Amino acid sequence: MTALSLPQVTLCCVDCTPRLPWALKAMQQCLQKVAFGDAVLITDRGSLQGHSLPEGVRWVEIDALRSIEAYSEFMIKRLADPIRTSHVLIVQWDGYVLDAAAWRDEFLDVDYIGAPWHHIPGPWSVGNGGFSLRSVRLLKALQDPAVTPAHPEDICICCTHRARLEAGGIRFAPVDLARRFAVEDDALTPVVFGFHGLYHLPALLDPTETLAFVESLAPSALQAHYFGSLLRELKRGAWSRPALRPAWAAFQRLIDQAIDALHGPAALTPQALGICKALIRENQFAAAERLLRARRAASGEPGSEPRLWWRLKLKALASRLTGRGV
Repeated sequence: MTALSLPQVTLCCVDCTPRLPWALKAMQQCLQKVAFGDAVLITDRGSLQGHSLPEGVRWVEIDALRSIEAYSEFMIKRLADPIRTSHVLIVQWDGYVLDAAAWRDEFLDVDYIGAPWHHIPGPWSVGNGGFSLRSVRLLKALQDPAVTPAHPEDICICCTHRARLEAGGIRFAPVDLARRFAVEDDALTPVVFGFHGLYHLPALLDPTETLAFVESLAPSALQAHYFGSLLRELKRGAWSRPALRPAWAAFQRLIDQAIDALHGPAALTPQALGICKALIRENQFAAAERLLRARRAASGEPGSEPRLWWRLKLKALASRLTGRGV
């Protein structure tokens, strides 16, 4: 039986992707800890086919959102329509309620609260949308034609149009309150209401679920901004928890598959460079060397990227001297 009752809050997930099964699990995690006033899954018929809704979740059918940009536009301009309560808790497939006891009624005193960002300074640092609480008042304010939707939707709301929204009376949470609400960039703590970020999942899922999660990823997932963090957490988890080593091995196979696909112009993209730097940082030397060779071949310059090559060689040497291995 759930101990926390939030009748004024709707639990909501919008997902038209192959990750929908994980989104349903995230909703289930929330429902086990909190009694919401309503719970709604917003997706298209094709995505939902073959999946069962958790008890108490209603389905709102929409046309499939075919891109992340379409998702952002929906969250900014169309989210108000299916919400029947004063507030909505947005969750995605990689975030959910951690500790219902960490809830504070102060969260309802603002119109938007999400985990603080590290990469955005000052008062604009509160805004992560993957696990966020929003008021219907905000959702209606976003329907102003002067608010032009853009991706990512949380940056659009919390940075691009923040001044306009605040001038209309919309309140964003202060950083200290946001830290108590959710975590994304920071380490998980026992006194936070929820989290967002798939790189936290290895610490939260059991080893079998972690393996299933890794095996559900496509090689293209490595080109996302979170790759380095996920690589770090899986590596750390595998060494501290031997039961996670099959998941770590599966992730290394995924890395090999991703590198196999990175040749020609694809090897020279900023995403490929990010993968390479993360591999070096986490002592995945063989994989990093393969990718660097692919980048040299694609560039046609035998001596390209000397700094990365020296960084790779120096880290590999330091690793051998200290006996840390990979």
